[in-house]
Amino acid sequence: MLGYGRSIRESNGDRLFLAGVYVFLVIALIVVLYPLIFIVSSSLSSPLAVSSGRVWLWPVDITLDGYRVVLSNPQVLKGYGNSLFYALMGTLISVTLTVVLAYPLSRRSFFGRNALMIFITFTMLFSGGLIPT
Repeated sequence: MLGYGRSIRESNGDRLFLAGVYVFLVIALIVVLYPLIFIVSSSLSSPLAVSSGRVWLWPVDITLDGYRVVLSNPQVLKGYGNSLFYALMGTLISVTLTVVLAYPLSRRSFFGRNALMIFITFTMLFSGGLIPT
């Protein structure tokens, strides 16, 4: 409903277009979701069921042995710890530096504000590496 009690009537062409969009989105969802479901199903299935091709959508001969083996490896746990550390510290440093730079740039009286803004914008447009980050 639009204001004042008026409503917009969809034409048959609009309905057909929306139906086509929904069909396309459902197909895209299936194309994206099936590999993810297959990987999870394979990870929960026995190795014999996976190698024989019996796993299609649902897990077959459910077992958690693969997870037990992977998580018992200290190198994998160290890798997860490193990833978590880098993600948290990178986010913290990035947010801190963004605030430290953004606040002075928001002040019109900041000396060299325009030159610094041009420098930052230039490096963002022409891939300046780590400078804009």
